[in-house]
Amino acid sequence: MNDLNNVYQSTQVDYEPEGSEEMELASPGKRIIAYLINCLVGAIAYIPMIWGAVSMSGSYAAAMDPENPVAIEPSGFALGMIGLGGILILAYLIFQAVLMSKTGQSLGKRIMKIKVVNEDGDNPGFAGTVAMREIVPNLVLGVVGLIPFLGAIAQFGFWVACLVMLFLVDRDRRTLQDMIAKTYVVDAE
Repeated sequence: MNDLNNVYQSTQVDYEPEGSEEMELASPGKRIIAYLINCLVGAIAYIPMIWGAVSMSGSYAAAMDPENPVAIEPSGFALGMIGLGGILILAYLIFQAVLMSKTGQSLGKRIMKIKVVNEDGDNPGFAGTVAMREIVPNLVLGVVGLIPFLGAIAQFGFWVACLVMLFLVDRDRRTLQDMIAKTYVVDAE
């Protein structure tokens, strides 16, 4: 039986790559802040698209008036902003994928000085950091999210489980994405 007082004792990862010292697990606070930084930068990339959609919605509202129908013609500004937003979002996703593939760090992780490593302590590359940790779980969550009501509950449960797992030192603070990709998040210093 596990000693519950032991859960919070060590933050050392159980493996030791050849020729190097033990790696220190990243703290939950650093991981959460890195995630929030990534969300903030991603949200900023969406601003032009939202602005364009909102400016276009006025045309649709006018067209819905049954007494005075108006032809819907989106403005060049609205379409341009939506296009700019799409380009910014795509550029941000590509930037994050390249950064994660080459260094094991997203922008948020780089700022917080943490990185993703595989079980050998090496950079897991595209397959480990981008495909298995980001794309696969998000695709599954996207499909599950299509199930009315239950999908939203499952998505919420996934993120709550990941948040709780960040604090379980006896499980090496590995979230569900880390377990899928067989990775750890450690201090990069």
